[in-house]
Amino acid sequence: MFQTNEHSSPVVYMTKQRHDTAQRAVSDTKTEPRANGKRKPLFGDFSMKFIAYTSAMVIIVLFLSVTITNLLLTKTYYQDSENNEFNQRLADKARTLESQLAFFQQIVDHVATQPTTQDILENKDDTSAQTWALQMRRFLPQAMGVALLSNSGEVMGAPADMQLGPQSLTDLAKLSQGEPIKMPPVHRLTASTSHFDLVAPVRDETGAPLGMVFVNFGLTTLQPLLQSNTNNGQKLVLRDGNNNAIAQHDRLGNPDEIRQQKTALANSDWQLSLTESAERPVLSFLSLAIFNISALLLTVGIIAFMVRYVLCALSTDFSQIKTLLNDLAKGESLTKKIDAPQLRETAEILPTINHIQRGLDKKQRLLKTRQLTDEITGLPNRRQFNHEFARAYDFARRGTPVCIVRLHVQGLNNFNSKQTTLLLTLLSKTLKAHVRKVDHIAHLDKDQFALLMFGMTADGATPCLERLHKSFFEQQMQHPKIPDTLSCRLFCGYTLIHPLRDNSAADVLNRTEQALADAQMSAKHCIIAA
Repeated sequence: MFQTNEHSSPVVYMTKQRHDTAQRAVSDTKTEPRANGKRKPLFGDFSMKFIAYTSAMVIIVLFLSVTITNLLLTKTYYQDSENNEFNQRLADKARTLESQLAFFQQIVDHVATQPTTQDILENKDDTSAQTWALQMRRFLPQAMGVALLSNSGEVMGAPADMQLGPQSLTDLAKLSQGEPIKMPPVHRLTASTSHFDLVAPVRDETGAPLGMVFVNFGLTTLQPLLQSNTNNGQKLVLRDGNNNAIAQHDRLGNPDEIRQQKTALANSDWQLSLTESAERPVLSFLSLAIFNISALLLTVGIIAFMVRYVLCALSTDFSQIKTLLNDLAKGESLTKKIDAPQLRETAEILPTINHIQRGLDKKQRLLKTRQLTDEITGLPNRRQFNHEFARAYDFARRGTPVCIVRLHVQGLNNFNSKQTTLLLTLLSKTLKAHVRKVDHIAHLDKDQFALLMFGMTADGATPCLERLHKSFFEQQMQHPKIPDTLSCRLFCGYTLIHPLRDNSAADVLNRTEQALADAQMSAKHCIIAA
């Protein structure tokens, strides 16, 4: 629920006397030490002209220092830059291969999570395992052999039919016994049958191991990837955990000077090495010196122009800011955000900015609260209820029980305005006392209220509304300002949101309104469910 902040003070704009007092307070803070530990503005005691010209001089001195340092360290700088670029190129190529290996591993992991895979391992059916392996080999991209292994490391089916060679069987036996091997293992047979192996554990619903899925992929799948990532003047070599070449592509040529670097691929024991030509253009010291001198002269000219331009612009801007604040203090809204002042010329407007900004913020919060809150009862109004009902409808569609209740207060026309306000306030307090904090209460109209009760079932709604009706009637009888001969009666209509039957929120609201109308027409029941 949204309520107005009781401690918020109204917006009061500065009078001239208060503004002068605030300015004197700011001036005093410049000459006296800060007692609260806050640091003074860096340029608070200097004028704009002094800062501008000093900044220009500092920039010129810094530029001269950078230029001299640049001339002295040119060779070292370019060397480091080229090494960084070389390492970055190698890292980019390694990430490409890592992505390809991760893609193959994801395929194997996905196969291991399939219910069919789990069922075959649980039933230990060799015939089904061999049939499944032959089918998966046709469907998996670029797979040469597929097999299932039990927890004991036994291959289910005929290894020869599943394209499992003796080297693969040896590695699988080591894996099942917990012995470390280089991953992924590479087996070199003929040019067409050389491959690398990937495995993934298979687990049941409780996480208990059932076995493993084995898939091998041909080494020829990696060759196109190396070719597409090798540029002119480069050579890429992919090696396994035993430093044996898996695949390579050479476009290096015959350079006079080369450089070489290698890096390990993530989540594997493989390594990628990059060799490329180290020929660099000869750097001309004279050309570099001319460039730096030209850049210095250009920078000095730009700084001289900008200092003059900024001084004129700042003088105009501060005049406009003062005019804007004066207009704002008379009641106009603040349209431009101004940072905390750091200069002597702008420090005098700090109190006005802070005070007016606080006032506008309070007015905006108050306005937002009043748009969503009923003024008489302090409860959310119809606009807020529509928002909460849409949210409750979404919860109900996901399976959360939600009960929507419409309440009508009969007999308010028999009371005067003060008594009516008293009765509505009394009913709002009664509603708050009989519902939970997670529920939502709203005052829709003069005599109309609504409830959204989350987690409420049909069996619990009627007793809750009966207690509410009884409590409201008793409080009317006991209140000294309500005549004994007059009292209001509550009529309630409610319904539950059905996630399967209700296709729109409008149908739910119409059904609730019909239930309330039936309750008003009924002579016996004041609470009716739809």
